[in-house]
Amino acid sequence: MSMLLKGRDNFFWLLIALVFLLFSDALFAQFEFHEGQMLVNLILMVTIVIAVWSVDTVQGRWVNWKLGMSIIIVSLMIGDSVIESNDLAIYQLVSSFLFLTFTLHLCWKQVMFRGMVDGNKIIGAICIYILIGLIWAFGYLIVEHIFPGSFKGLDSRLWQHNLEELIYYSLVTMTTLGYGDITPIQPLARFLAYMEAITGVFYTTVLVASLIGMRLAAYSANGSASSEEE
Repeated sequence: MSMLLKGRDNFFWLLIALVFLLFSDALFAQFEFHEGQMLVNLILMVTIVIAVWSVDTVQGRWVNWKLGMSIIIVSLMIGDSVIESNDLAIYQLVSSFLFLTFTLHLCWKQVMFRGMVDGNKIIGAICIYILIGLIWAFGYLIVEHIFPGSFKGLDSRLWQHNLEELIYYSLVTMTTLGYGDITPIQPLARFLAYMEAITGVFYTTVLVASLIGMRLAAYSANGSASSEEE
């Protein structure tokens, strides 16, 4: 699995997994599947495992962490689907938040600090953007779980049913659209919302500047090498 997901196109597999998660979650919400909790657990489990293993690491570093994280998330999701209890919710939410943050860290290192700018890196930058939105969505879910009623416009349901709505809210907030159909009404939720808006603007600015700088540096290096050969 590791060899299949790595290589020059490793971010392609990650992007497919992330988009599949977003689409599947929206589809379950659209048609209100009765098995929605189990299906969301399954899709999220597969997505996080693919996300963790698709990110390249140097000389096999973090392999033990990847394996341990995969075992933990699979165990929690399977346990929740079998037990059908909300007692595991906080553990699922926190572990998913941490795993996605870890994946974001590895993606950022690969995109920003390794090699030349190519198609895989551009796809990686898109993956980072989606990961930021997902991480904040799980942050919102954690806040809502600990402090119910933090968001106006959410139904008081299992977190799997609110995941689609808070992913939507997260991405809308990150792009500073702000439709207003879901609104943070408690201080901690508001703090997360405006911090995400700041992060979204900051990321796009830094990303574009960094990628252009890396590209220009590569062109400059190639030009210098050509001049020396002549």
